Amino acid sequence: MGRMDEWAVWQRWGAWLLGCVFYVGAVWMLLATENVAMRIIALVGMCAGLWVLTYSSKAVLNERVRNIDRWQLKIILPAFLVYMLVVLYVMPLADHLTMPWLKAIVVLSPMLPVLFIAWAVARYVNRCDEMERRQHLEAAGIAVIVVSMVCMALGLLAAVKLIAVDGALVLLMVLPALCLVYGLACTWSKWRNRAR
Repeated sequence: MGRMDEWAVWQRWGAWLLGCVFYVGAVWMLLATENVAMRIIALVGMCAGLWVLTYSSKAVLNERVRNIDRWQLKIILPAFLVYMLVVLYVMPLADHLTMPWLKAIVVLSPMLPVLFIAWAVARYVNRCDEMERRQHLEAAGIAVIVVSMVCMALGLLAAVKLIAVDGALVLLMVLPALCLVYGLACTWSKWRNRAR
């Protein structure tokens, strides 16, 4: 996989599309089933999709996979898997707990792998060169602006009762939305700088 950048263009894009199918299909399977075995298969599929997407995205951009990219993948995939397992199997236990402090610990337990992932991303960015750091900074700024504006628009529409917004759901979606926009903005920034 480290030499995917030498593949033909159609093969690189095909691998990227396969990663997307793996990931989206696994997410759909995860949401569509209550079966424990199928959920574990879906989690493995999500990790496989992320793995293929990481390598194929570099190849599509005609870049080599560096040691730091491999390190980040080795750190983030297990942390992501732990996060999903905690959300799926530990958090539901909170409904059966009566002690508020224990319930708070169980509910906040997904924060540990998320903090670990944040540390890994910060370490990755710190090891990048100046151009890549600038791209990451621009992407982070774009993500904050876009998600803030969407949240503000939802808040204003909810304030005048044009829409009903579940506040807990909105708060839970802020981090995934930031990550999604950040990833898209990073990709756009790399394409833009490559075109210059």
